Amino acid sequence: MSEQLSELGKRLQDLKVEFESPEIPLLGIKGGKYDIQRFIYWNFLKCFYNESLGWDTSVITNFDWYSPSNAKRYTQSEFRQMGIDNHLQLVYFHEEEACFGARFAKA
Repeated sequence: MSEQLSELGKRLQDLKVEFESPEIPLLGIKGGKYDIQRFIYWNFLKCFYNESLGWDTSVITNFDWYSPSNAKRYTQSEFRQMGIDNHLQLVYFHEEEACFGARFAKA
């Protein structure tokens, strides 16, 4: 299934279609300009594909989304607390629909 979802993500991305979506609060959809693959990925079905990361990373990312026993979603405060707990100084923080990212340095 992970390979099939990666293939779907790749095909949607290859369409290179962007559109303006209205805001649909009842479905949690934010209005704005979307690439069709990202719109479907963020709102309906995790079908990840990233050409720069390659096929294998895309497949394993889809596997992670659909393997609940392996999946854990951290809140922003939990994520930041991990840095504090490990005596790291936050240098850069990034937030998007699917994840948090950060750069830390030794405190």
